[in-house]
Amino acid sequence: MSTETGDKAVVKAMMASGKTMLAEAAGEEEQLELLAPLTADDIDEARAALGPGAGKVAVLREARKRKGRPKGSTNRRTEDFKRYLLRFGQHPAITLMQLQATPPEELVAQSELLDPGKRRMSLHDAQSLRIRCAEALLPYLESKQPVAVDATIRGVIVVEEIGTGHAGPGVIIDGEPLGTMALGDDA
Repeated sequence: MSTETGDKAVVKAMMASGKTMLAEAAGEEEQLELLAPLTADDIDEARAALGPGAGKVAVLREARKRKGRPKGSTNRRTEDFKRYLLRFGQHPAITLMQLQATPPEELVAQSELLDPGKRRMSLHDAQSLRIRCAEALLPYLESKQPVAVDATIRGVIVVEEIGTGHAGPGVIIDGEPLGTMALGDDA
């Protein structure tokens, strides 16, 4: 058995890792360009877009707005990362849907086959797992309905006046003040 093949594999992996790091550094360098100071050409283009009557601040804002990713466009780094993750397996929504669609009895049976010596999943645990999967998927399949709000006011309003020297209306029920009794009166 030769160690040459093992060494070659290690070197190949290191080269691939280095290439990946170099590609990531190039992407970061592109992002750092967004932080670069404005050039005279950027300012001239913004002035031409706004017209001759535009003030200095408006021209600078327009020049800054023109740099970077346009509004509404997707972030390339996020899309690249999503594609990278999906190379390792199926989309998580598919996994959730498969779990949710599996009958709870089958989930219990599968949990027993995985490790017979350990505690197996109960029927309640299986059903709870299916419900959690359905709840996680629901926002992607159905939009949330508006919540109805009941704005009627019911109840008792108590108005207390402190330091006025006279007894106020006291307790109000259905818009009618109730009489109050001063402290110290024995009735």
